[in-house]
Amino acid sequence: MMLTKSSAGIVLAVLVILCQVSSAATFQFDEKRTGNFTYSGPDERYILWKASLTGLVGSSPVVWDGKVYVSNWYGRGSWNPGLYSIDAETGEIVWVNGNITGASTPAVYGGTVFIGSLAGKLYAVNATTGQIIWEKQLEMNPEWWGIASSPLVYNGTLYITTFSDGRLHALDLNGNELWNITTGKRISQYSSPSAYGGTIFFAGNSSSNMLYAVDEGGNVIWTFSTDGRILNTPSADYDMVFFATEKKLYGLRLDGNVAWSVPFNGTISSPALAYGRVYIGSADGKLYCFNASTGEKLWEFSANGRIYSSPAVGGEIVYFATNVPNGTIYAVDASSGSLLWLHSLSPPEGSYYNIMSSPFIYDGKLFIGSDDGNLYAFSSDPSLWRGNVELSTGRITVTLKDGSTAEINGRSALAALWKASKAGNFSVEIVNSSWGIYVESIAGIKPEGLNGWMYWVNYPQEPMPGVGAGDYILDNGDSLVFYYGSYNPETWEPSKPDQSDIIVVINVTLSNILWEGEVILEPGSMNITFDDGGTTSVNNLSALAALWKASRIGDFSLRIINTSWGPYIESVGDVAPNTTHYWLYWVNYPAYPSPSVGAGDYILKDGDELIFYFGHYNSTTWEPSSPEKSPYVVKIHVSVKGGAKITGLNISNGSRGLHATGYVDVRAMIDDWYAVVVSGTNENGDSIAGVSVIRLSAGDEVSVPVVIPIPQQAQTGIYRLYAGIYRLEDYPENVIDIYGSASCEVR
Repeated sequence: MMLTKSSAGIVLAVLVILCQVSSAATFQFDEKRTGNFTYSGPDERYILWKASLTGLVGSSPVVWDGKVYVSNWYGRGSWNPGLYSIDAETGEIVWVNGNITGASTPAVYGGTVFIGSLAGKLYAVNATTGQIIWEKQLEMNPEWWGIASSPLVYNGTLYITTFSDGRLHALDLNGNELWNITTGKRISQYSSPSAYGGTIFFAGNSSSNMLYAVDEGGNVIWTFSTDGRILNTPSADYDMVFFATEKKLYGLRLDGNVAWSVPFNGTISSPALAYGRVYIGSADGKLYCFNASTGEKLWEFSANGRIYSSPAVGGEIVYFATNVPNGTIYAVDASSGSLLWLHSLSPPEGSYYNIMSSPFIYDGKLFIGSDDGNLYAFSSDPSLWRGNVELSTGRITVTLKDGSTAEINGRSALAALWKASKAGNFSVEIVNSSWGIYVESIAGIKPEGLNGWMYWVNYPQEPMPGVGAGDYILDNGDSLVFYYGSYNPETWEPSKPDQSDIIVVINVTLSNILWEGEVILEPGSMNITFDDGGTTSVNNLSALAALWKASRIGDFSLRIINTSWGPYIESVGDVAPNTTHYWLYWVNYPAYPSPSVGAGDYILKDGDELIFYFGHYNSTTWEPSSPEKSPYVVKIHVSVKGGAKITGLNISNGSRGLHATGYVDVRAMIDDWYAVVVSGTNENGDSIAGVSVIRLSAGDEVSVPVVIPIPQQAQTGIYRLYAGIYRLEDYPENVIDIYGSASCEVR
């Protein structure tokens, strides 16, 4: 492919964007603080998850490498302060550093989280582990805010402002201060620096309130006096810089001259810049859109109160929130300002859920904090998870909220949700109450008032089930929906799944496999217990022994009875015989025919596939049915350890200068070359020994001759000899089995 100058520029721009997305995340997305995200946001208002951080979440979240980073500050009653790392897909908390709290929005760069704190310290934290790398006291008069400014990483230098002295600090990434500029007087606690074209912009206050422009060496390029305190963070693009005071919104050229200004009731809401427009929230409860070049107002949108949140633009949508008791998240059309969706947090009477946090857009999702102590993730799809789950007859064990466990039917709706949570990696809290087991929360979303988790099977074709999820038994092909809904307080009619903000959709497939897994067998014998309490000894390598071990590993029931013809498997996994079907077994189906001996007598080899299945015999031919047509199957993958077993040893007598002959009885479990050794000593410690090498196949039972040379100088008398067997490749380090002893008289 040949690149033209223009196409090369496009490729370079794309590469720059990709590098920014992968290596850094910061307040309002980039170092210019444009709030113009490369990802599109949700065009519907479904809650994907909410994570409970407690306290007030005034910090704005940022997302880096699939994790959300955000802090909280202050709280009512019991709260858990800290800097949090949260999985962006599931809402699961990855780690919390409880030493860091405040309203500073983190900046993540190169695997390090930089963030201010209530204590007035700037921290560097390992993004993966949450461990503090370094900390530096910068704000000497923290008051109520500490460092609420959001750090900026630009060209490898870290910038942050402190409010009490209007100071801009420049540090290297190891926390060493390179330089600082003090403007002398107090500035807005929440104002942060921005950068554009090698220039750093920040709010200052010396003889008057000013916007400062400095170069990367800390030299002042220009200052601009304003009509009041700059409340927000300046945003820069289109060769201009934009910011607001309590009285005006300004658009300055990069030389510090005014391009335009308009009357404006500003807040800490910082401008978002996209499509040649400026989007900004105000204290009068409106989101405004201005032409970036001229300052012409293009449209305004009236929300339900003052806007502290800084707008975020994702695709063709602008997102923001209101700082009122019933804090509301809005999505409006970026071109027209028309409402697309809103979500009000609707606090209980006497509470308030203000929103100061600003939205962050990542991978089609919107993340924002709230004074209700939660971090919210919104998505266009109401499905927290949507997929297929395979269920089988039998019981499964689930973990309850209190840490205890409970067994539930493997085909129940609750079992389907439990398996879905493992596949989708979202949390499920199950509670055992006086009226039974129920689902309390999914993905951290808990009941509130009459709102809680419900389920429906095959909606809308079938009515809502009238039993708990642990008691509803699903059929093959069922569509199961868990959804966050409520009851009508007058009629007690439940809401419907299609009215819910968040759902889990599970398509059910029933498997005939009760259990499948590996069972490791070793030579020897074991005792199994009959249903009446008696026991019998079976070969460790038998099919019956393998099933017995599988039942212990898989935690399924196994009932064996004693009959005149030997042990009989009556039921597996609570599936008992009926008039036509009973439990059969097959080894290496369909490559080999059905075994003709009982399960206690069939000796398995390494690599065998053993299937116990619920089947029947043809009444005419007495041919067994095949496992693939069975409704219930246990599939065991057999692994035999040890390789071979010595079952007997016989040794002839010998003479000095000649030899004795040993015969070692061996049973092989796997195909291999083996070394068979016979050796021993007399009472004085003199020794004799011999070795043979033989190739054996699994199932072979042979007597291996071993020639034992007797030296001319060997003492006469009785020698006690032992037999050992090795895999040839392991000889002589790892012996498989030892047998003996037997006597040999040397004459």
